[in-house]
Amino acid sequence: MATNIPLTGEFKVTCEYKRKGNWACGWHTGIDLIGDETIYATCDGVVTRTGYDKSYGNFIVVKNDADGKYHWYCHLSKINVSANQRVNRVSKIGVMGSTGNSTGKHLHFEIRNASNNYADNSDPASYMGILNQVGTYNSANYQISNPTPTPSNPELKTLAKNTNLRNKPTTKGSTAVLYIPNTTLYVLQPSVAKADGYTWDKVRIRANGKEGYMINQNYK
Repeated sequence: MATNIPLTGEFKVTCEYKRKGNWACGWHTGIDLIGDETIYATCDGVVTRTGYDKSYGNFIVVKNDADGKYHWYCHLSKINVSANQRVNRVSKIGVMGSTGNSTGKHLHFEIRNASNNYADNSDPASYMGILNQVGTYNSANYQISNPTPTPSNPELKTLAKNTNLRNKPTTKGSTAVLYIPNTTLYVLQPSVAKADGYTWDKVRIRANGKEGYMINQNYK
């Protein structure tokens, strides 16, 4: 079990997303949280950047495997990860603090869209599954039992028929290695492409670790 929330247990929202105020873009680009000081990743992904900024203080940026958006964790007192490190929803990535432009200990959690530009954001409250309003919440009420399969959280499948593992998601101009029924594999990225009348998954063969692409209609 896991959540899309960067804190565990009881926590408070102290400043909601898009509250109007004295921010550079005129509104609050993330959501401010206080609670247990341990900060967890809110997605399966890769740390693209860590550092210090005069506004954000000590920060971590994680790119979400599922949708390519960037999760920013700001004002930290401690950073426990480094660039290019893979994380998931149980990874302890940092410690809450009050660095940068901050009036007290809290976490500013922000989700930037694929541009990764300031003020090009998505609603972090909606992503976490909570109301976008000041109040007290508990992560135990927002568990997700089956997060979307990703490279760090793959789904195990079994082949129902002979199926080729290909180096490209297409039957044309790709090399193929045949695998027989009952071969088990991990679906790293479901439905990554549509070509030649098929939908393709990126997979890893469980026995030998080989990665490639398979038609996703051939599992049991």
